[in-house]
Amino acid sequence: MERVSIFKVTIILTIIIALLWLNYVAIDITPTEIRHLIYQAGWLAPVAYLVIYSIRPLVLFPASIFSMVGGLAFGVLFGGLLALTGATLSAVMAFFVTRKFGHKAVQFKEKDKIEQYRQKFESKGFLYILMLRLVPVINFDFISYTAGLARVSLKDFIRATVIGIIPGTIVHSFVGASIAEGNSTKLIIAGLLLVVMLLIPVIWNQQLLQMIERMKMN
Repeated sequence: MERVSIFKVTIILTIIIALLWLNYVAIDITPTEIRHLIYQAGWLAPVAYLVIYSIRPLVLFPASIFSMVGGLAFGVLFGGLLALTGATLSAVMAFFVTRKFGHKAVQFKEKDKIEQYRQKFESKGFLYILMLRLVPVINFDFISYTAGLARVSLKDFIRATVIGIIPGTIVHSFVGASIAEGNSTKLIIAGLLLVVMLLIPVIWNQQLLQMIERMKMN
């Protein structure tokens, strides 16, 4: 085997081992612990946050937790902006993984569901992805990975993602910032907003999906 091939295999194996370790560690990690980890980077903490957030989908760690960490570590305004940037970068990362490597890159159990939404992304375009981002009835990373398999332009995908995740990112950042401040009034408001945002997709999941399906997308 050539040296270049050996080097590539070594790099790939190293990345896989690192991701498995991160996945193992991240199972019980809390937003406060992630903040502490990020703070270890000192003045480069915002950069560290964006880097960690961007590779997050490779271990399928919840995006909402990292958006909360943004507010917890950097405040609602700067943290919210970083969270929006990080979430977009992580979505693009997942998009490129399947765009480059196809179905082999991810192992979702619901292959029929992937194909179903791949076709919808291709036929209904930008507004369909936007609506699924605005109303989170479908897993964040599932949308990103499936869009990468579809004939969807990167430009449309990024626009739909950025616009669609703004409301949720604001809420999660506000929750994180409220926890950091310890203000009981803000904590109650943040908690109520979070509960409402989480319950709506759970209670009206099918109704919301049907509403999105009926909309004229093009």
